[in-house]
Amino acid sequence: MSRLFKTIAFVLLALTIYPFSFLMAAELSSQPVIKTNPDKAIKSSESENQTGHRKEISTFALSKDGLYALTGDEDENNYLWDVKSGKLIREVGKPDQIRLWLVSAAFSPDSSTLVWARYRKYMPVLWDVKSGKRLGILASREKGHKAEVVSLAFSNDGRYVASGDMQGMIVIWNMKDRSVVRRFKAHDGEVDQIVFIPGGNEFATTGMDGAIYLWSLEQDQLLATLLKPSDDIVTSLSVSANGSVMYASFYNMAVKGWNIPLRTLRSTIPFNDSLINNVAVSPSGDFLAVIDEDRSVLLWDIHESSVAWRSDLPNSALKAVFSTDGKSLFTSGGDNWVREWDVASGRLIRKFGGAAE
Repeated sequence: MSRLFKTIAFVLLALTIYPFSFLMAAELSSQPVIKTNPDKAIKSSESENQTGHRKEISTFALSKDGLYALTGDEDENNYLWDVKSGKLIREVGKPDQIRLWLVSAAFSPDSSTLVWARYRKYMPVLWDVKSGKRLGILASREKGHKAEVVSLAFSNDGRYVASGDMQGMIVIWNMKDRSVVRRFKAHDGEVDQIVFIPGGNEFATTGMDGAIYLWSLEQDQLLATLLKPSDDIVTSLSVSANGSVMYASFYNMAVKGWNIPLRTLRSTIPFNDSLINNVAVSPSGDFLAVIDEDRSVLLWDIHESSVAWRSDLPNSALKAVFSTDGKSLFTSGGDNWVREWDVASGRLIRKFGGAAE
């Protein structure tokens, strides 16, 4: 079933079965909300870059130390940015004459290395952040991917990379010698996202089959099924900095949270406003950033069960990422800009990534 038909089915099913949940969400969201009109608060001319995206940003990755950001679009333009200044450092991948429509990317924990996956390519590419040089590829004729790689993640210590492909396979790579540790079937259909749990050797995955699984990095085994396969479309996963809780967003207007140590569902937050594109949990675990199809980003106070602030966007964004200190929130997708928000106030601090207007 295609994403479009699944989405339509979810809306009809939700309106039929969950009307009371929607009423509850409406009551929760009726708390006083700080609403901002973001792009009027700053001038787009603050960006001094003549080189930048002119098409929608489809890939965004933020380094753990908050110093670097990678952005990519479907026109194969990919850039590395200095986050503090918003200035362009370099174009990624040049002068290599290879197709560079990036579909997924991740920084190593020490921010020294980037790994990315390219459209319709089976082999992830490694790239040195400081020098801008290509380091090599992750490939194995027998144990590597046989389908397009669409998801990537570094382990917490940077020793391993996990990659997922369109056929539901996951490959664990040893970064020391770039060898395959193991390869296994994780999902029916593509592996949409891989997230390592901080403080341990576990990682979570979700795919087009609607399932969410918890795996062991060191042992070849499934640790827990957090969500069984279903028609639900899981749009994103996000884990708190201490690894205690993980949240997932769904197209069926809901966000669910799990207690990772106990492997149990702890909460379901219904939203009646629109379909949910992405969710991110703050490092402290106190807030959720929620991006919906209704061209807005909101900050949800988990303890108060209410909206702290909501801000309009020119277009519906695709991704939200908190800074490591939890003071800033970055959103991307929908247009050619990355926006940085002040978490405390909901104020748009600045935007970067787009070509100067």
